[in-house]
Amino acid sequence: MSKIDKRYFLFGAQITTPFIAIWALLYYGFSVWLLASLVVFFLMRCVGSVITYHRVLGHRTHIMHPVVEAICTAFGFFGSLSSPIEFCASHTNHHKFVDTEKDPHPVKYLGWKVMFPIFWNESGPDGGDIRTVVRLRRNKIAYFFHRYHWMLLPLPLLLLLISVKVFMFFYLIPLALTLWSLSLSTLNHDKNGPKDMGTLYGILTAGEHKHVWHHTNPYDTSGEGWLDTVASLIAKRNTK
Repeated sequence: MSKIDKRYFLFGAQITTPFIAIWALLYYGFSVWLLASLVVFFLMRCVGSVITYHRVLGHRTHIMHPVVEAICTAFGFFGSLSSPIEFCASHTNHHKFVDTEKDPHPVKYLGWKVMFPIFWNESGPDGGDIRTVVRLRRNKIAYFFHRYHWMLLPLPLLLLLISVKVFMFFYLIPLALTLWSLSLSTLNHDKNGPKDMGTLYGILTAGEHKHVWHHTNPYDTSGEGWLDTVASLIAKRNTK
């Protein structure tokens, strides 16, 4: 797969999944099943993407037990549809080249387009910081999800063997929410750089609202409010 292919793949998933999710909600109704979707969304987005992909693997803020790391990486993988290595390598370049033309997703230059992967620079999602790539290729769990990316992605389809309803509420709807939450999280910058966002934004992005602190202290979550509390419950803070 080429670099542009993967950006189109993410964009396609981002655009199509909400329509399928809305159909499922209209067809099956707004029931207690939706609560299951919200729980899975939290696991995919907050635990998988924000904490495991972004903070633990990307910035090494915490250390996870291998079993916990494998489970949480899986949540991040199936929620973001992205390899943990590519995700972190691209994000490292975001910090290195923040708000410049080399930033994978600079709000300063892209504006609202930053929400859509097809407009990102080549350093995301397929490129990125080479040192991060080398470091995470030594991580057996991250490398497993990277190496077998395309083979692993269809696994949630096995839920169809149970029922279409289970697939929709336990995967498709949470996936749609997670992909758009990821898109919203690119908007916590303006022409002056990173900015802190309000409580609602923090809920919608599952903890990406204390962005000034994050860019100033990328290896420390102690100033990120409830996100730090959740991270500390599932992982040991990295003091090195």
